[in-house]
Amino acid sequence: GKNPGFTAVAVLTLAIGIGANTAIFSRLNAVLLKSLPVKKPHELRVLKWIGGDLKFLFITGDCSQTPDGRDTSGTFTYPMYCDFRDHVANAADVFAFSHFVNLSMRTQDKVTPASSRMVSGNFFNNLGIKPLQGRTIEPDDDQRGAKPVVVISHWAWQQYFGLDPEVIGQTVTLNDNAFTIVGVLPKGFFGPQAGERSNFYAPLSAQPELYPDWPLNSLRHWWVQVMVRMRPGTDDSQMQAALSVALNQTVSANALSNSERPFHVLLEDGSGGPRTLRDKRLVKPLFLQMGIVGMALLVACANLAGLLLARGVSRQHELSVRVALGAGRWRLVRQSLTESILLSFIGAGFGLLIAIGGEKSLFSLFLPAHTNFDLQCDMTVLGFAMVISLAAGLLFGLIPALRCSCTDPILNLKDRSALGTSRQHIGKILISTQVGLSLLLLVAAGLFIRTVFNLRCADPGFNTKNLLMVHLDASEAGYKGQRSVDLYEQVRTSIAGLPGVKGVVNSDIPLLSNFVRCRDNMRIPASPSNETMTVMELQVSDSFLSTMGIPLLAGRDFALADNETSSKVIIVNRMLAEKAFPGSNPIGQVLEIGSTDYYIVGVCGDIKYDNIKNNIEPTVFYLYRQRPDQISSVWFEVRTELPPMTIVPAIQKALTDIDRNIGTSWFSTQKSTIYSTIEQERLFALLSTAVALLAIFLTCIGLFGLMAYNITRRTSEIGIRMALGATRQNIAGPILREALLLAAFGIAAGLPAAFALTRLIKSQLYGVAPTDPATLVGGCFVLIVVALLAAWIPARRAAKIDPMDALRYE
Repeated sequence: GKNPGFTAVAVLTLAIGIGANTAIFSRLNAVLLKSLPVKKPHELRVLKWIGGDLKFLFITGDCSQTPDGRDTSGTFTYPMYCDFRDHVANAADVFAFSHFVNLSMRTQDKVTPASSRMVSGNFFNNLGIKPLQGRTIEPDDDQRGAKPVVVISHWAWQQYFGLDPEVIGQTVTLNDNAFTIVGVLPKGFFGPQAGERSNFYAPLSAQPELYPDWPLNSLRHWWVQVMVRMRPGTDDSQMQAALSVALNQTVSANALSNSERPFHVLLEDGSGGPRTLRDKRLVKPLFLQMGIVGMALLVACANLAGLLLARGVSRQHELSVRVALGAGRWRLVRQSLTESILLSFIGAGFGLLIAIGGEKSLFSLFLPAHTNFDLQCDMTVLGFAMVISLAAGLLFGLIPALRCSCTDPILNLKDRSALGTSRQHIGKILISTQVGLSLLLLVAAGLFIRTVFNLRCADPGFNTKNLLMVHLDASEAGYKGQRSVDLYEQVRTSIAGLPGVKGVVNSDIPLLSNFVRCRDNMRIPASPSNETMTVMELQVSDSFLSTMGIPLLAGRDFALADNETSSKVIIVNRMLAEKAFPGSNPIGQVLEIGSTDYYIVGVCGDIKYDNIKNNIEPTVFYLYRQRPDQISSVWFEVRTELPPMTIVPAIQKALTDIDRNIGTSWFSTQKSTIYSTIEQERLFALLSTAVALLAIFLTCIGLFGLMAYNITRRTSEIGIRMALGATRQNIAGPILREALLLAAFGIAAGLPAAFALTRLIKSQLYGVAPTDPATLVGGCFVLIVVALLAAWIPARRAAKIDPMDALRYE
């Protein structure tokens, strides 16, 4: 309280450092550590399978390959879930739910997408979820012929029904089917899977009404996720063995695999629900963010340690009196550490306020968009804040505490002029440490800034200017097959007639939006070795190339004569043409895709497909009219003369005029879609730049304080030197040289660390090497300039000292 300036600086510095670390950790906790808000989450297990050469027609969710070439996924067929449930009924409770999807919900005259899942009748009971109102879905609801019911989330109750207390018994229309609301879920339950909020839960028996493309009895559609609640005394390995037997019996009896290798069921920890590949991909960036803000906290601790050392020198007389009155060494250490830890905990309190208060604004950037993790502060986050506060207090307080404990009462009480004569080796080491850590942060910031610049300047292969993207799923309104194609053609014609629209096309996959559709068995009949290729696939309308600005290099574009009854035609990109037909003309050649022959009628320029960061891949363009049975939802790409978002109301009206049961709330420009795919890189650039600027500021303050203190301590010496004829340059020069020397030592220590640590962020970079010389040299130059600026004011003040005043200075 008697040193408000020092206290304010210390608390503010710690609040920023601890708050940033706590905010990042809360995201890591939500993604990796937090359990579902259910009873006894440690009893839950998630089922996955691993096997080879599986014959599945359709699979939802994550599907990847192991290093030995076997497939692995977390989705099963509905009959397999039934087999699992019956096979281990005496040892565990097995329940299932569908993959997270959007369906169409009609409220009055408006149709909006609504996130949903289908769940088994025992889903809520086995999870241990009690409804806030009404009841949950029960086994009797999950029977064919049962009355269609639905349970809604608290968010849906608030968003769509205004927290109406009479919501139970009301009817909601989903995919043009009426469902009765029987329950409202508690506020804290977002769904069985972290990061995704499901607002409507219907029984699996409602599959024919909601998702006819996912037949319940099909063994070729893998779309059901399965979890198990283990009963006390049940062994995981025995459960895995029993479920693996059931799976292999189903696979063998129905010839679902061409491989003789057995399939295995894996039981993974289910306390946090199924972990998707997306969630796992978030872990490394979050750890990198923790490393960045952790280095900022280290810089803050080094800075505060230097301030406490300087403050300890000014308190030598007080400490000497305490020693003379009988205080032991441990008493002095304890007093100093108590002060530093108290400062740390006060800073942690303000840091928690920063982390919690910025939850919906600044710190919401720390996770990508379209995620819905539970970011509320819990005991784990509070415990982390306490631990990091204690560690910080010990880190920046221990050295000053040990220094204070070495007080010599005889010397300090005998001669007050001895104050400040202590050597400053530790302070100089701390300054050099700050410089080294600041160099790491500067280099990281430079690499991420250059990455974002390179990504924004990367050529996607088509024109992204004034391009609006509109998503429409006709199946939600009951359109299938050729009816869907006819509807989409009608929508295209209607949008094309709107003022300000230059052209309209559609595709089944939006470019550069992280969506992927690929095929790994495209065969080239003309190849002597019967070669196959992996290709990217895109189903488009005619005029797609010209409207998107993709150059046609050879052949022709799709024509009106190309329809479902004519020969199947495709357009390929230049990379595919060169790989499949090196040195020959690809026009008129045949590619066998699936069991159908497609004739190449055109070759277009190469484009980036799913992400601006990825390399160009061989790509096939189909005409969507020739594949009506494979059309579900489409994305319309609308080329406009005006700013794209200004015509959104007109498009919404046009859709309503065509059919009031169709609608969309998904509008985006192509540029914003691209920017959303590089949000992680933009976040790293923003975070690392902010932290690097903070570290530079703290380093500058620390260096300035050390130089200013040294000048105050050496005032008499400077006066004598000036009296003996020293010029201002003779006085200021050594001070500037000392600052540069400290910076040089810090840079020398930081460069090897930068070479080593920047390799950890290699996967986050684009178009720049982790050891980029320009970035390293630039970081060193900035720190040298900062060191000169920090030392210039003290050096200038020293050069202006009056020798007569200095000689009288005690």
